[in-house]
Amino acid sequence: MLTGRRGPAVVDLPLDVQCEAADVELAFPYAYRAGGQVLPDPDLVQRAADLLTMAHRPVILAGGGVLAAEAWDELQALAELLEAPVLTTMMGKGAFPEDHVLAGLHAGWMGSTCGNALARSADVLLAVGTRFAPRSTSHYRQGVTYSIPPTRLIHLDLDPGQIGRHYPVEVGIVSDARAGLAALLDRLRALGVSPSIGGARAGYLDEVSRLRDEWLTRVREVATDDRRPVTVPRLVAELRAHLRRDAIVLTSSGTTQAHWLREATIYEPRTNLTPGGLGAMGWTLPAALGARLAAAPGRQVVGLMGDGDFLMTIQELATAAQYDIPVVLVVANNAGWIGLRDLQAAAYGPERVTGAEFLKGREPVTPDLASLARGFGCYSEWITSPEEVGPALERAFASGRPAVVEVLVERTYPLSGSPATGWWDVPVPAYLEEQRSRYEQERLEEQ
Repeated sequence: MLTGRRGPAVVDLPLDVQCEAADVELAFPYAYRAGGQVLPDPDLVQRAADLLTMAHRPVILAGGGVLAAEAWDELQALAELLEAPVLTTMMGKGAFPEDHVLAGLHAGWMGSTCGNALARSADVLLAVGTRFAPRSTSHYRQGVTYSIPPTRLIHLDLDPGQIGRHYPVEVGIVSDARAGLAALLDRLRALGVSPSIGGARAGYLDEVSRLRDEWLTRVREVATDDRRPVTVPRLVAELRAHLRRDAIVLTSSGTTQAHWLREATIYEPRTNLTPGGLGAMGWTLPAALGARLAAAPGRQVVGLMGDGDFLMTIQELATAAQYDIPVVLVVANNAGWIGLRDLQAAAYGPERVTGAEFLKGREPVTPDLASLARGFGCYSEWITSPEEVGPALERAFASGRPAVVEVLVERTYPLSGSPATGWWDVPVPAYLEEQRSRYEQERLEEQ
């Protein structure tokens, strides 16, 4: 039996041929797929190399295409050759080690001050494997994350439809990320480019270091808050401190995703798994099961989510228990979709928040999630203070079972989160005259 686009197609074969056909069927879909890499145009590679060699403030932006192409070694080699800081989109986090001296960290609406400052001040930007989504560009508002132009853009992407879609390009290269970066490396080396430690880029590298240190200092200030219930930044800091460098952490749309992407240091490729669009809340739990099954035995796999996210797919705990999938789920319980509530409060004022909190009358209400997890057959704990996070995580891993650690977190605005460093296009109604006027002025700066 061969499977076509419209369903199974039964093919009559002699009995002795059917056995051979059964073996072929496993590989059948691959017979209709193209193989090999899409290679870059050499003339365009030369033009890109010329631009990069003339740049005074080069920046490399790594998107999810770098991870898809397994191009992280080429990315690091190119960054070190050019002495160019590397920024990442939310889908590109992990493509470059964020404890590297050239790590410019995350850029965009929920990015770092460091990443946004470097992005908007670049004279040449090499963007690899990214579609320039609204979230990673501060919704295209000029000068908040990017300033294109005057920044001259080199865009390398496998999809020709993405090149020039949002920003004008100086050089547009259609290529697999790994092949394109390797070609650029070869061309730059042939041109005699080499790191100039202490030379022309010394001042720029000092600036990169200063901007990164300023951001990390800011993160440490919110990550050392001792209040009880735990703040989400403190929860993120405790998780990062108690997980291995190669731990796989999954997040869905929401407060926990924003804080993990912005504040956690990601060291290795494919250790940060998150959905890239459509507000895919509810993704974390089932995706974490898949990651646990695919990961090497002994590898730490953690799903970090809010209670709103968890409750959308909580039934998958039955699957985890049924098949003994030892994934650890850390649930930040703040009785609501508090990321949405905080966005409403920031845009319209705290008095106009609606529909995003789990309330009974005026009081927050929440299920006993730890007890629900035990009912499904999982190991579970309920904790409220920062110092409990690490030990609870260790016990969850040691249980050898699917585990849920429910963490009661701070929900009072604005302690429930922290301000965005970029900008997001949140429509404001006309009856809020002052906010609407400011919003319209800001929208005029969208590109």
